[in-house]
Amino acid sequence: MRIRVRYFGRFAVMLGMFSEVLEVPEGIKVKDLIAILRERHPELKHEEIEVSIDGRYAPEDAEIGEEIAIYPPISGG
Repeated sequence: MRIRVRYFGRFAVMLGMFSEVLEVPEGIKVKDLIAILRERHPELKHEEIEVSIDGRYAPEDAEIGEEIAIYPPISGG
């Protein structure tokens, strides 16, 4: 399965890219994708990672979609 991973905030700066296309196994979960990204990009190894799938926040047990956004935790007030 081919997916586009988009990086936001300091992750885009750390990795020197805003997006990349990856080939991943069909039906993988968010937690599996995070593990793949941490292996592929050691800079993310100790980072807390938030994920959205097709524009919606996704918990770790969600199945991934085609458009993935990866970003650091966001706080607001």
